[in-house]
Amino acid sequence: MRNDIMGSQQRESKKRIRRRIRGTFSLILILIVFLLWGIYGLLQSDLMNVKVLEVSGNSICSEEEVINVSQMIFNRNIFKYDLKDIKAKVESHPYIKVATVNRKLPNTLIINVKERKEYAIISYMGSFLYVDMEGVVLKISDSYLSNELPLITGLKIESLELGKRIIATEDTGLVNGLRLVEAAKLGDMLDAISEINIKEADNLRLITTDGIEVMLGLSKDPVYQMLSLKEVLVKLYSMEKRDVIIDMRYEHITVKDREIQEESNDG
Repeated sequence: MRNDIMGSQQRESKKRIRRRIRGTFSLILILIVFLLWGIYGLLQSDLMNVKVLEVSGNSICSEEEVINVSQMIFNRNIFKYDLKDIKAKVESHPYIKVATVNRKLPNTLIINVKERKEYAIISYMGSFLYVDMEGVVLKISDSYLSNELPLITGLKIESLELGKRIIATEDTGLVNGLRLVEAAKLGDMLDAISEINIKEADNLRLITTDGIEVMLGLSKDPVYQMLSLKEVLVKLYSMEKRDVIIDMRYEHITVKDREIQEESNDG
């Protein structure tokens, strides 16, 4: 009989434990439901509507330009924006190479951009194409507005589109021309160059800001070639000689008076 009483007490104790567990579980479940409901309500509230758009990384494009090209509509829920769509729209701007878009709770979107920089100007059918170092067209102008950038002439273009890379009849010429601009930049010679003619892809010609013509050919090491040209120009300037033609196509650099060279060509 004593064993029966003890067995009954144990069963009652187990029932009470199970009821407590069920009660605690139900309470936790209710709290979770209320918590999720509260979070959902918060996320759908005006507090989560975008009111601020931050733009960073821009130095060429204004903040207003970036916001306009993003076609952002403010005061919508922050999670309803398609970040990939905004990114694609911002990157459609010719001067913007890469854009990243992120959310910053509760009400801010951040657009960070990496811009393309003007590298050279290409003369084409009376217009001037401002391009970056990859040959992407950034701007088309009717006038030559900048003397700080070298002018590339002689390029035959098949098609061009703002924000896209130029498609040239002979792409090698464009590549070599832009490679020469980079070499001039590295050799601190960019300010001395007025024009680069790439009509012949393997026989580049250069005109300095002083009107000196330089026959470059196609160098395997254009940076070294630019440094060598700098030395030659320094010597010529010290002798106050500018009406000359410099020939750097071969191993030994030659300098001839323009009149003599032209008479030789005529002959």
